[in-house]
Amino acid sequence: MGHSYLPLPRLSIPYQIQGVMNNMMNNELKAPYDVVIVGSGYSGTMVAVHLARAQRGLRVALIDRSKTFGRGVAYGTTDPKHLLNVPADQMGAFPDDIGHFYRWLKAHPANLGAAGIHELRPDAFIPRLVFGDYLQDLLREARALPGMLDIIRDEIVDLTRGKGGSFQLIGKSGSKLEAAQVVLALGNFPPGEAAQQTKGEWFMNNPYAAEVHAKLAEPGDILIIGTGLTSLDLLLTLDKTKREGKIHLLSRRGLFPQPHKEAAPYPAFLDPDNLPKTARALCRRVAQELRQANAQGIDWRPVLDSLRPLNQAIWKNFNPTEQRRFLRHLGALWDTHRHRCAPEIMAVKNRLQAEGRLVCLQGYIKGYEPMGEQVEITYRPRGTTQENKLRVRHVLSCTGPQSDYRKLNDPLVQQLLVRDLLAPDPLRIGAYTAEGGYICNREGQVISGLYTLGSTQKGRLYESVAVPELRGQAADLAAHLLDVVARSSH
Repeated sequence: MGHSYLPLPRLSIPYQIQGVMNNMMNNELKAPYDVVIVGSGYSGTMVAVHLARAQRGLRVALIDRSKTFGRGVAYGTTDPKHLLNVPADQMGAFPDDIGHFYRWLKAHPANLGAAGIHELRPDAFIPRLVFGDYLQDLLREARALPGMLDIIRDEIVDLTRGKGGSFQLIGKSGSKLEAAQVVLALGNFPPGEAAQQTKGEWFMNNPYAAEVHAKLAEPGDILIIGTGLTSLDLLLTLDKTKREGKIHLLSRRGLFPQPHKEAAPYPAFLDPDNLPKTARALCRRVAQELRQANAQGIDWRPVLDSLRPLNQAIWKNFNPTEQRRFLRHLGALWDTHRHRCAPEIMAVKNRLQAEGRLVCLQGYIKGYEPMGEQVEITYRPRGTTQENKLRVRHVLSCTGPQSDYRKLNDPLVQQLLVRDLLAPDPLRIGAYTAEGGYICNREGQVISGLYTLGSTQKGRLYESVAVPELRGQAADLAAHLLDVVARSSH
């Protein structure tokens, strides 16, 4: 295979990928790969790393349109104020070595120093950009191992299956790749609010784009829709950049992620062989345990944390009706208590409110009306029938990733839906998948050789977005791929 030697853009710290990238600007069909991984965020990168570290001689390609392989959206931020929401000593990329990241930090003080961190503690919440450095370093090490791990910068826009069972991937450049096995590490898509073109330049839905941050920092009031972890990230950025105008946060329930608090582990209290079958039964059992813990002076956090090993089993134990009931009545409450933030992040939010720079609202948006350089938002406050008005210069949607794939404008997803190589799960919160990370068609039939991991599996697993779950999925999927390739070679 011909290579063009194009290094990835240099980072502000010394650890980066210096591997070669394939020249994909021609239409030749490349030599077949054993595995092609589409998407180089955490999940896709770690599958590639596991395959390379196994040193089985597999031909593997990792493809992404991004310039910063290994980072994805979550760890592609350049703002050192954006922190991980898990302590450093729990963020290792390998399921059998969760302290790996912490040891890497101790061995790479320059990366911490570049992010303004000069003291390291095991329970520290490290800037996300440093975790991105870590993932890129793992990928660099993987590329240095014997074997073939190609890094290809291109956007895959179509996927077809040939008569022999192999897949052909078509790049936006017109390039073509052939693979025996394909992993779709699609990650999260932009928020589900209506696309900008249906509104105007005042509306945005890319919370981490530099141009969005610049617009939000302009004089005048702004509205951020949603009060989750992404909104808190923005508050950290705007705290330093926005000098004129108020920040309005609006969500239906007004629930914010809860801050972490150190506490001793709590013993498991659910029987794995007799899990609740309804959302109501789960709620009652957890509430009972919380009352008992509180009576002993024990914080609620370790009680919920004790459920984590069973979270996916609990979800699978619900029938579809109960899963929908959980999402409707408990989903938002669960997410804000389960997916917590660093205490220092919540401290900034509280200070901005005390200074009058931040206004937090609960309600439902009824409509938008552009008025010159401003837009007037009509919203109904929660629990009322009245309608209030709010005028701002810019509106940013942070309502969470769009998870109904039928509503996405992504060209690859749209082609996969048409070809029945991807289907929405029945709850419309991810893709239709099966055990082992297999992708299913719209009839629920497994598509041999086509896999996914991460947020695409939320419908089947629910808990499928955080590193502790993803690192296990990446390791398991890599082991399965190695086994499939080994069996096919005999």
